[in-house]
Amino acid sequence: MLLLLIAAFFIFLILREINNTQKSIDGFDFSSKTYCAICLLIAVAAAWSPIKTLRFESFLSSRASLLAEGKAANVHCNTAFDAMFDNRINVIGHANPETGDIVFQISWCERLMEYLDQPTQVDSRTRYSLMLFTHEVMHIRGELNEQRTECQAIQRNHFAGELLGVPRSVARKHTLEYFHNEYPNHPYFSVDCAPQKAYDEMLSDSIW
Repeated sequence: MLLLLIAAFFIFLILREINNTQKSIDGFDFSSKTYCAICLLIAVAAAWSPIKTLRFESFLSSRASLLAEGKAANVHCNTAFDAMFDNRINVIGHANPETGDIVFQISWCERLMEYLDQPTQVDSRTRYSLMLFTHEVMHIRGELNEQRTECQAIQRNHFAGELLGVPRSVARKHTLEYFHNEYPNHPYFSVDCAPQKAYDEMLSDSIW
């Protein structure tokens, strides 16, 4: 929001300069053009990041709604300013099934962007950004139990990856690596999340 305000301020300066030059005898001279060009560059630079984030949020929201089986989802990427007013800053992401709101804390949207850009060239922490996305969408579907939610996410993470543009085979490979290597140490680990166990949903294209 702050960057957008900065961009708006410099656009205002450009408009003011144009208005002033229209009233000036000298007209729109070289110095005025240079001034406006510099202001425009600053405005574009300031607006680029928040506009990119807004577009990414919109993309994630549409895909989350599909993964949530038609339930409306609204994904938001926290900025440092947003985080100051987030009463759940202690978790990297959270969701509200009643409102459909999904919030990712600072840097996790960037990690997900990085993963989607180069899914085969990132570390396990960056790969987990997709699992985080899938986990929060499972909450939007209506599941509140964290262990069951994580297991639902594991079983659908390759679907989520495909929805976001990652080859299903790649997302599937990364999900299996997470399931075997990182998941046993995760706070939401459950022995019931395994083939033929209580949390196995017997999906037609199950991860296992």
